[in-house]
Amino acid sequence: MAPIDLPDAERYQLRDPREVLRVLHALVDGRALISAHLLPDGLSCPTALLEAGPDGVLLDGNRQEAINQRMAAADQVLCVSQLDRVRVQFRLQRLQRVPGEGPATFAAPLPSSVLQLQRRELYRLELIPGPVATVLVPPRHEGQAPLQARVVDISGGGVALAVGEEDQARFPPGGQLDACTLELPDGGRPIPVRLQVAHTSRRQQLARHPVRIGCRFADLPASAEQRILQFIFRVERQRMARERGVV
Repeated sequence: MAPIDLPDAERYQLRDPREVLRVLHALVDGRALISAHLLPDGLSCPTALLEAGPDGVLLDGNRQEAINQRMAAADQVLCVSQLDRVRVQFRLQRLQRVPGEGPATFAAPLPSSVLQLQRRELYRLELIPGPVATVLVPPRHEGQAPLQARVVDISGGGVALAVGEEDQARFPPGGQLDACTLELPDGGRPIPVRLQVAHTSRRQQLARHPVRIGCRFADLPASAEQRILQFIFRVERQRMARERGVV
């Protein structure tokens, strides 16, 4: 299984050590196969997590001693696996071979983060340039007007919004925004959504709206997710047709 590199992967990173351990314990309990990519070596080999705890992890070695030596020499190991159809990816550093006889094993510190990526989140559509979709955010305080924010990109798992610096305070990190409305240019009714703010960053995709707000959908109904994915697929098909000169 090859690693995946998303430009906006930060929103899917788990950094709380308790959450990291929860995912790693699930890999151990499920005896999940892990594809280990040795960096900067470039070698890929199968392995598995044997143990995981606050003090670190124990990684299975290889039957081939030559591969074990390359694992020990690697600057870091990028581990990729899948658990209940959810992609899991994390980095291990400072691998140390555990001394003793028997099968080779390696110890490493607990990874600082784990990437969890569901299949629906692989389908991400950049909307700048492109069709205009917006999210209507209700006011947080009395007397404040609603905010109509441009959608920068969208997936089945969430949206990124472009807002001005003066509106950034409406999106506190980790905060939840209830009673929002997603409007897609597909001729359908607006979609009620709840958003959880994952992160903020500065981008220059829209000159007057340089702040990018990454949000996850909270409790999105299956029907709404399906409509979002259909919108993504349709726009992607139209783009590919234009590139081929069909339309």
